[in-house]
Amino acid sequence: MKRSRSCSSNNRARKVACTVSAAALMLGVSEAATVGLYFRVNYCADTRYNGAPVTMTAFGVATNQWQNLTPMDTGYGCTPNWTGPYTLSQVINTTTSTDGLNPLPNGLLSITWSANSANFGGFAGYGGAYAGYNAGPPHYSYGAPLPGGPPPPFYTPPLPYPTGEWEVYNSFLRDGVNFGPPGGPDNTGNQPGYSVDITGLKSLFTNTPFVVQLVASSDSMQYLTNAFIIDATANTTQSVVYPSTPPVADVNDASWIRGHGGGLSTASGSLNTDHLKIIGNRAAHAGDKVTGYNFASTISAAIITDKPVVTMSPQPVLVCGGDSVTWSGFAVGVPPLSYQWRKNGVPIPGATTTTYGLTHVTVADVGSYDLWVTNLYGSAVSAPAVVGDKITTPPVGNLVVDSNPKGPQHNGINHGAVWMASSTDGGGITRTGVMSFSTNSSTQITVAGETNFNSASGTIMFWMRSSGVANPVGNPATVLDRLSGTLGTGSGLAIVQVPDGTMRLQLGFGLGSLSTAATPGADNHWHQVAVVFDTTGNTADMFYIDGLPDLGGSLTTSAWSWPVPSQEIELGLSHDTISYQPYNGLLDDVRYYSRVLNAAEIALAYTGSLVDTNALLMQLNFTAAPGTGINLTWQCTDAVLQSADVVTGPYSDVPGAVSPYSVSPQGAAKFYRYHGHTPQVINANPYFM
Repeated sequence: MKRSRSCSSNNRARKVACTVSAAALMLGVSEAATVGLYFRVNYCADTRYNGAPVTMTAFGVATNQWQNLTPMDTGYGCTPNWTGPYTLSQVINTTTSTDGLNPLPNGLLSITWSANSANFGGFAGYGGAYAGYNAGPPHYSYGAPLPGGPPPPFYTPPLPYPTGEWEVYNSFLRDGVNFGPPGGPDNTGNQPGYSVDITGLKSLFTNTPFVVQLVASSDSMQYLTNAFIIDATANTTQSVVYPSTPPVADVNDASWIRGHGGGLSTASGSLNTDHLKIIGNRAAHAGDKVTGYNFASTISAAIITDKPVVTMSPQPVLVCGGDSVTWSGFAVGVPPLSYQWRKNGVPIPGATTTTYGLTHVTVADVGSYDLWVTNLYGSAVSAPAVVGDKITTPPVGNLVVDSNPKGPQHNGINHGAVWMASSTDGGGITRTGVMSFSTNSSTQITVAGETNFNSASGTIMFWMRSSGVANPVGNPATVLDRLSGTLGTGSGLAIVQVPDGTMRLQLGFGLGSLSTAATPGADNHWHQVAVVFDTTGNTADMFYIDGLPDLGGSLTTSAWSWPVPSQEIELGLSHDTISYQPYNGLLDDVRYYSRVLNAAEIALAYTGSLVDTNALLMQLNFTAAPGTGINLTWQCTDAVLQSADVVTGPYSDVPGAVSPYSVSPQGAAKFYRYHGHTPQVINANPYFM
């Protein structure tokens, strides 16, 4: 018999764990076990939608504990003679390790499952936000937007999966109502629902009972109906339900709500059988979107375990000073389960239920919180939920310093551009301190966005030297970009270099453009380019080249809008969906003014004058190579950053500063704080079981 580890008498949590271990050994437990069965889809061999094997921990089940079963066909065009239902079988043992299967710790499971067909789902889970998707959970990988919410984009593989949960929700076995060919979203067919038959469970759970939890998603549901877990040996049945599925994203192509959604079931009670069956209750839909209903009865996965598994971890949230937050967690495992919330790995006295809350968060609450669950057969720890309430100061080594003599700094971050001490062109013009951008390494400089950059009118100017775009038959190359949105509906502006050497001002995506007549971007000489703009449409937008108005004329367009204040300025490379080339050349003395400069002022700036430093928001003149600095980062988006010369103040607002805010080294110390955050009450998981 294995020896239990000794216990520390003053460590209550560890003592419980040791007692559990000893109890398990007295029961003759050789090894606790967890197995996840993932029912995959073969979507006509379309790799964008096929149920790929799980590559990350999902619902607390490790990758090597998931059994990625043989994919079931959809019954779509790839199987024109589809008659349904399909029935598949698979055997898993201690040596299986191919085709998505993983070895069992012991024993042999024989699994047979059938369904009308399988399909790919658009539900992405309770958490795991992905850039460009809904701002908060639940998440949808494609489909129509939630009512009143932002539209999630359509799924465009290959995108990285943000969580293992999303991987499991990807595919499901259909029910017999919302099913595949020859049906559609309004199909009221009467095909069989799914069924799962498992034998050999007592070879895996040799001396222990076990519990079962189900995972389901669907492309046609309003709610998930219950399912039945049957002990085929004892001929007894348990019902599990999906109690808190999030609102679905209605596809709007059926008279009732036909949405993408999914969720977790409750756990079964203890089972101690060799033969198990799982079937879904009958699906049904009828009526309209107001009075109708759409109950789906599908399955994506089944989790079978004796030891605890935290299948719903507390969700991470942004918590700021004064906020209150409630976390929840859900675990399965043979009861009784014991719960303990911890902060930075240390048990919190009295926090022994499935929920835990913090009221009026302060600096003392900063830390990492998790939920520790134990039973007779083992323990499990949830994913951590971090609380942060202070300004963090990660250092940066590639800071491009803003030399603007007045107002807050708008420093840039260099991403691979190369600093040169000087550059002399064929005409004898020398610029000292310049940045070189190369298409080979997709180089770029970014400046964090802020409200001051959203001035109603302004002037952007810079010096450039280039021999032309890298691809002369391609799209324009990005010199400066502050665009956001999608093609044809975006906002902001971009200044680009056209393949013929001329320059272009692009307003939004499709709002209008203005091209120069001169070709400053193709002769490998230094030229100053200035652009004046007016978002109200009252003043014409136009170019100046080397201090003189460009002969290409001006653009008088209707009013246009800036992007959100947080939209960054990008030099040399665009992050937007429009296919601009990277810039291939040099830049120097990049300036951003908050008003339209007149012709005389632009001519004076050509000689090197700063001109109206009150309106000058930013000047990147690259007099020194990018160096070390600090990024000030804070979590409260509604808070205002303040600075002072001494720690006791007085403090004054830093105009327009948003997180992260870059600070360059200075001779005198600066002290920063934030204020003005409105406290929030946050339920970190509104879909708790």
